[in-house]
Amino acid sequence: MIRVVIQRKAFRFRVYPTPTQETRLLAWESALRWLWNLANEQRRMGLARPRDERRFPTAFDQINELTELRAELPWLADVPRNVCAQLLVELDKAWQRCFRRLAKSPRWKRKGRDFLGLTEPHPKTWRLDGSAIRFPKIGNLRTVVHRPLEGKPKTCTLRREGDQWFASILCEVEVSEPAPRVEPVIALDRGITHFLADSDGKLTPNPRFYERTMARLARAQRTVSRRKKGSKRREKAKLRVMRLHRKVRRQREHVLHVESARLAKSHGVVVIEKLNVAGMIRGNLSRHIADAGWSRFAEMLRYKLAWSGGSLVEVPAAYSSQTCAECGAIDAASRKGERFCCTSCGHVDHADLNAAKILKSRANRSALPVEASAIAGLRSGKLKGKLRVPRRRSSESSAL
Repeated sequence: MIRVVIQRKAFRFRVYPTPTQETRLLAWESALRWLWNLANEQRRMGLARPRDERRFPTAFDQINELTELRAELPWLADVPRNVCAQLLVELDKAWQRCFRRLAKSPRWKRKGRDFLGLTEPHPKTWRLDGSAIRFPKIGNLRTVVHRPLEGKPKTCTLRREGDQWFASILCEVEVSEPAPRVEPVIALDRGITHFLADSDGKLTPNPRFYERTMARLARAQRTVSRRKKGSKRREKAKLRVMRLHRKVRRQREHVLHVESARLAKSHGVVVIEKLNVAGMIRGNLSRHIADAGWSRFAEMLRYKLAWSGGSLVEVPAAYSSQTCAECGAIDAASRKGERFCCTSCGHVDHADLNAAKILKSRANRSALPVEASAIAGLRSGKLKGKLRVPRRRSSESSAL
């Protein structure tokens, strides 16, 4: 019997608001930034009280207080209520991740640094009609629909990236659950000189987009520092810096998508080393590691393999660059730069390729089907990663 599962896919389109619409969207973004900071400070003040007097408001409590707040502030009432409520839900999820020690506590949103999305969570209040998105209180937004939607549209988010606006539409697609795949197996060693080295003997060069743009970024940032604060020329100079960063980010995302899609289509199991990337970024190679996008690449591999029935397996990375793939001898002197020459058996290979073969040998073949079934359970909804939205507490919360 073929089992049908629900997959969530996001479709991102470029939108072109009119000057009047853009002015209103910018005002909404400022209002949401103020609401986020206010609600976040309310939660911090609740945690700062003595232990027996702590009152931590939930998203449900803050959404109820939103009605009175919008009645007092007309500029906040101009923002659709569903958009404001969804922002408070996202703040609550951020605090739940903090309590589970998955992330730091949510920080204040600052103008010019943090761009908040305008999310309409109810599909009946917005629609995609031809080449336009109809958003509540804003009307039709001209949209470049470069590919058709799949499945049932659920939420629509408008987000600004400097001087450009985009719409992200989340859809639920019903598909037949793919059969778990365990073959073929490939191991990847992520690096800096070479972005990927696989156990099949292929080396993928690292494009180093950020490093190639550093000189232009330095000139653009020096121009910003020379401009008078608050002037229009300074805003134009800051916009140029933002555009350079945006171009680097898009170039990196394109390479990561291409490589992850290629591996997900051709392999059933991909083995990578388990790395503490967040800790490694604090070291001397932080800029190069961030430019390579190691964590983002692993995230893309995970969900693309899950779509096709594959799985991503992480194995310990200790001494993988010092272990010989032929005899298993461990010696730090065997690796000399990019060349690996075993001091025990004399085996010679590229250091990254040798490490990829070691990672493949460390993968427990008997555990691979279990890993694949776990990924299949995640697709079917048995293992939900969604954060719970807490309900009203018995204790009263302070006013928002």
